[in-house]
Amino acid sequence: METIPPIYWMIVVGILTALLAFILYEIGMFVKESRLTLKNVEGITSDTKSVVSTVKTTVEEVNDTIIQPIKGIGTTISAVNGFVAGLKGEQTTKQS
Repeated sequence: METIPPIYWMIVVGILTALLAFILYEIGMFVKESRLTLKNVEGITSDTKSVVSTVKTTVEEVNDTIIQPIKGIGTTISAVNGFVAGLKGEQTTKQS
């Protein structure tokens, strides 16, 4: 049996080297695109933070304009109820 000629080994090593170079090139391009994507993610998160702060401000405004007066009305009704109960001579007991 004859040995494999050196030209074939050079072709095999050349193909393997080209394949390795191509894989490294693709990894480099993936890293480059990942950096660009991360820069876009920072922009998206800053937009999201501004939207969240706007919604939070709106919720606080709704709380101040609607919920606080309703709590005040509930407190007033409770005070009136206690006053009426006091006039009737009833004792109110708090339940724990």
